[in-house]
Amino acid sequence: MKKSESEVKKTKVENKKRDKYIAEKKAVVKEKKTRVNVFKAISKYFKGVGTEIKRIKWTTMKELIKYSIASVVFVVFFGVYFYAIDWLALLVRSLAN
Repeated sequence: MKKSESEVKKTKVENKKRDKYIAEKKAVVKEKKTRVNVFKAISKYFKGVGTEIKRIKWTTMKELIKYSIASVVFVVFFGVYFYAIDWLALLVRSLAN
């Protein structure tokens, strides 16, 4: 499945942001550790959570419907399959008696 130009550009931008983020983290690790304000650390944590949420590829409505239908079909198919297996086992058992 080929990606469109906009998806390729978006991926490149995301990769650059990720590389920048990793470089910043490495720089922070190299710095001498000092006592950090608890509230600043909490704020930094939630900002990190926000950036991670922005990176998530959310499913579109079309994909959601497609996957939901596939799941329902899968469950129904195997429900019927196991019902048939159970019924056949019952039939064979009743013939054996």
